[in-house]
Amino acid sequence: MEKLRALIPRLLIYVAIVLLIAGGIWILNSNQITSGSEKENRPTAFIEADQSSASFKVGGRIVELLAEEGDEVKKGDILAQIESDEVKAKVSQAQAAVAVTEGQIGQAAASVNAAKSKKAEGESAVFLTAETIDKQIAQAQAVVQAAQAKVNGLKAGARPQELKQAKVQMEAAKKAYDIAKDNLQRTTSLFAEGIVSQADFDKVNLSYTQAEASYNAAVEQYNMAKEGARQEEIDAAEAQLEQAKAALALAEANKAQIEIKRQDVDAAVAMIEQAEAAQRTAESGKKQAAAALKEAQTYLGYTKLIAPVDGVIVSQSAELGEIVGSGFPVFTIQQTEAVKTAKFYLPETEMAGLKKGDIVNVKLVADGSMQKAKVVTIAQAATFASQKATQNTGDLDIRSFGIKVQFIDLPDTAATGMTVEWYGKDGGTSGGQAGTEESPGKADKADKADKAGEAQ
Repeated sequence: MEKLRALIPRLLIYVAIVLLIAGGIWILNSNQITSGSEKENRPTAFIEADQSSASFKVGGRIVELLAEEGDEVKKGDILAQIESDEVKAKVSQAQAAVAVTEGQIGQAAASVNAAKSKKAEGESAVFLTAETIDKQIAQAQAVVQAAQAKVNGLKAGARPQELKQAKVQMEAAKKAYDIAKDNLQRTTSLFAEGIVSQADFDKVNLSYTQAEASYNAAVEQYNMAKEGARQEEIDAAEAQLEQAKAALALAEANKAQIEIKRQDVDAAVAMIEQAEAAQRTAESGKKQAAAALKEAQTYLGYTKLIAPVDGVIVSQSAELGEIVGSGFPVFTIQQTEAVKTAKFYLPETEMAGLKKGDIVNVKLVADGSMQKAKVVTIAQAATFASQKATQNTGDLDIRSFGIKVQFIDLPDTAATGMTVEWYGKDGGTSGGQAGTEESPGKADKADKADKAGEAQ
């Protein structure tokens, strides 16, 4: 009995606890039922807008920030700068390399021109030398023949036919003399112009002197043939013959100079080929240096952060002195005149009759205003199940579909990221609709939004 009396207080405490728990559960369920009846559970979303990230193409330490959050920027504006001393040094090196190759190209071109000039001079010298030597040989042969005839005539004595022959030889010597005279006059002009060398001029002048002497000898021989020759005259004639033979031998020996000058021409041709090869090498080097310069300048440009679009900076993710990697979004820019949208996830039970292009009502939670929006996309596949089948709900899963809407005329105070609430079409049943009518002005904007949605 005593034990029973001791247990009674404990039992009373346990009963009280059970009653309190049961009462709490009942109150909680009652509140949920009341809350659900007072307010419908509407889908919500956030205002979104087209945004672009501004990031460096190469990593480095930020040494200059030229913009901050809230600034309006234009496409192409420089927003920030990372360390660029090393890249600038590479640009300077590449510029110096280009300058060096340009100098090499100039030197090679000058060498090519000099070699071509030397080749032209050599070819001209070969032509003049060959022509001059041929004439010298012809003149020397004529002189030898005349001197030989004179000697023969003096020794044999003059006969009528010899007298006649002496006359012929005199006339031949006269022709050789005239040729030598013409050649001297032409060579004198070329020498005055600097085309013929002093040595070539001296040779022509010597030929003229020899031709003149031969002609005088022929005249004298002819006269002697008429008068008869003395011994001293014969000796003199023989001496002249030897001189003429020596002049002929010298003229024939000068043919070797033609080959020497031809070798000079060949050497000039080789120099041209060598200089042109050097020029091609220099031009190739310039292309490589220019490519390296362009690459260095490109990388130098990468050290500047350029605004990709017109707009307003809505966020800044790095500060001065920070090291950022390539592609890191230093700034986020909301594009000017950006189309503002929101993406709702509607249960399939609330999508009856909803189609792309429909005008729907969306409530801006910030000020409670009702806004018009156009449906621009409807997901073709469910995203997730908003309600799973349970013992309380039955054997059906309720799935949700993504619905993207484009606002027609949001107020300027509606910032990106603000919460909006789905009210569906006018006269519809999606989530409890607002029954506002569409004004003519908003209808026009709806048409524009519809075209924009089709473009997307």
